[in-house]
Amino acid sequence: MNSIEDKILNMKVYHGAGQSSLHKPLLVLFALGYCYLGRERMISFLTIDNILKKLFKDFYAIALENSNTHYPFGKLENDNFWIIEQSSQLKRTSVGHLSKSELLAKNIHAGFTEDIYYTLKNDKKRIINIANQLLQRYFPLEQHATLLAAVGLPKTVIEEDALDAHNGFIAYLNSLHNLGAGGANALAETQALNHYFAPLYQPFPIVDAVWSALRDGCNRVVVLTGHAGDGKSTVALDVLKRLRELPPDLPLQEAIKEREVILLPGGSVTVVKDMSELSAQVRLQWLDDAFNQSGSWLVISNTGPLLNSLHDFSKLHGISGDIESELLAKMDTPYEEGTLERHTLPGFPKDLVILNLTRLDNVVLGSRVLTKMLNHPAWADCIDCPAEAACPLQLNRRALQSLGSMVEDRARWVYQRLTHYEQRLTLRQMVAHLALSLTGGMNCSEAQRYVENSTAKGAEKGVEGLAKIIFSEGFFGYRNGEPWVEAEGLRAVALARRLAAGGPVAVDYERQLVDRSGMTWANLPKELEGLSRHWSMLAVNSTGVRWRFALRRMLYLFGQPTGSSTNIFLDTFLRSPKLRDFDRWQREHRVTLSVAEKKKFCKACLRVLLEFYSGFSAGQFHDQDHLYLTLRRADRAVVQPTQWVAAKLPFDAFDIDFDRHQHLPTLRYYRTGGGEVVLKLSLPLLDYIQARNEGELGGELARIHYAQLEAFRAELLRMENHARALEEITLLRARIDGQVCIHRYIFDLEQNTLEIDR
Repeated sequence: MNSIEDKILNMKVYHGAGQSSLHKPLLVLFALGYCYLGRERMISFLTIDNILKKLFKDFYAIALENSNTHYPFGKLENDNFWIIEQSSQLKRTSVGHLSKSELLAKNIHAGFTEDIYYTLKNDKKRIINIANQLLQRYFPLEQHATLLAAVGLPKTVIEEDALDAHNGFIAYLNSLHNLGAGGANALAETQALNHYFAPLYQPFPIVDAVWSALRDGCNRVVVLTGHAGDGKSTVALDVLKRLRELPPDLPLQEAIKEREVILLPGGSVTVVKDMSELSAQVRLQWLDDAFNQSGSWLVISNTGPLLNSLHDFSKLHGISGDIESELLAKMDTPYEEGTLERHTLPGFPKDLVILNLTRLDNVVLGSRVLTKMLNHPAWADCIDCPAEAACPLQLNRRALQSLGSMVEDRARWVYQRLTHYEQRLTLRQMVAHLALSLTGGMNCSEAQRYVENSTAKGAEKGVEGLAKIIFSEGFFGYRNGEPWVEAEGLRAVALARRLAAGGPVAVDYERQLVDRSGMTWANLPKELEGLSRHWSMLAVNSTGVRWRFALRRMLYLFGQPTGSSTNIFLDTFLRSPKLRDFDRWQREHRVTLSVAEKKKFCKACLRVLLEFYSGFSAGQFHDQDHLYLTLRRADRAVVQPTQWVAAKLPFDAFDIDFDRHQHLPTLRYYRTGGGEVVLKLSLPLLDYIQARNEGELGGELARIHYAQLEAFRAELLRMENHARALEEITLLRARIDGQVCIHRYIFDLEQNTLEIDR
């Protein structure tokens, strides 16, 4: 990276708390403006200090409090395009910061290196191009015009020379992720002001209930909590618009204040944007206002500060009970659409409603955003672009669009797999992941260069660029068949890489993968024909392993099935045989099986539990209609051919159901006379049961699921021990041929004898 553009655009920018530090980008934009106007190369720190304070105030309020203008002044020197006079003689702190007082006292100057300054001074179009890329990377679109004017760069020139045939929506998508240390539009505060946001917004299922609860005239305090990025502020924005009767498809005219008051016929509603940003004392005061003033309140807060403040409020006002435990219980309650009763905590001066967005299933929401990205009206801005027909960005988008609802399914299944096996992603992380996968971090200028430099014809001119950004590679954390290391800073990409997606599936699929006649079990969109053909030629070679992996990823995300055999490919690719069933049951809130299929599935579950609890294979039992709970060693390190039966439960007493509160299928045991025991069938448990029932020996359960099965066993024993006759003794014993026999004995307590029960 030796070009001026590379040096400036790849300067080290600190990224934390959900956004980038704008100290360096603002100083560089100011210096570019000075160069564009032909001003002096070396600028005094006094001038920079005054200008940056103004820029911080207008474009970076978070930095205004400390006004540490000396930070970028000194740190830019490490990026090899900025020099400081008398640098070696200046005092520095242990982390390399210069002394602001010394810079002012000695009237220190700094600026671009001579070669960079004079090169840029003689090529104003180059200045404009660099400034434009900095704006796209670090600042929301609505700030561009005013920021350009503030640093002395004319907007009209930018539009004519640098933005011709550029689509601002691409820059917006690239601002949703932080691949380039950007992410200007990642936060809800900036989204609220952005006109690209509304067509992407997917309403949360809790919005209607919250809106109704705040305007029904019954004073209450509604709290939205959860992790950063779960969508708390976005929900509040939607509710705020509805309360004010603002158009949902238009951005706000000004940023949301810390505390907004909306006057309604039934009383006022106060919205607190983020209580977590307030001091403990202010939080306590505002909670006092919320509970003791008239009207309803909507409060946004991270979980830790919320717990502390509500605990302090309860203690201060003498509210009895174990408030912390009650709050945690409410936070652990999943949302059931249409009701807030399960989330309401009594005992406070007003009803307190706690909604934890972490307990909200966001996988469906996240996958729907992909469809909205593909169908966003701003894509129409590409129509007049001369590169549109072969543009890699458009080829990627059109290929995905051709799949219809199928592309949403394929993305959602991966998110289900990550959520239930790896770690739950926040909605912000999924949106960033999808935006990166769609653009590959490519902007319009780069896409146009690929098309202009290609010697191919028609849409084939975009194949080389498409290979860099194709959705199926970026989505799983790869680029051209190799790990995309730079993208692993995104949490979703790091988790997707753990799947090692694209491994071999089955012989028939592998044979067709490198067959020049093509595949018969799936079709690819016409936009991918050139790239798939190129990768297939590379995959034929013995060294083409990475291309075969890339082709399988392409087939997973883009393959349109021509027969039912595709299901085998999908399940194997996802390494989760029950994932698609699990996903369907969750979306339909029921187990979508016929009566006969439920019985068959229930029996499969019980056969696997029989093996798990006894250590014997289900096929070793002559009686396969009962679940035997035996006493076994806890470590299971020793084979136990003889086991004492603690309980014998008929298969007919079990059935398959669906828990609408937990959004999980369940295995239920009903005992005659009342009582039941429930086993929640999480996705890892379902996959384990499916694999073991089909005879697969590999795949061990995680300790948490192992403990879950043991807890289910303990509950079954607890229920049955009340009804078991102490005089009856049953043993399981494996014969030399492997068959498990059942031996029953009767213990005569009076005679102290043991008799065989025939």
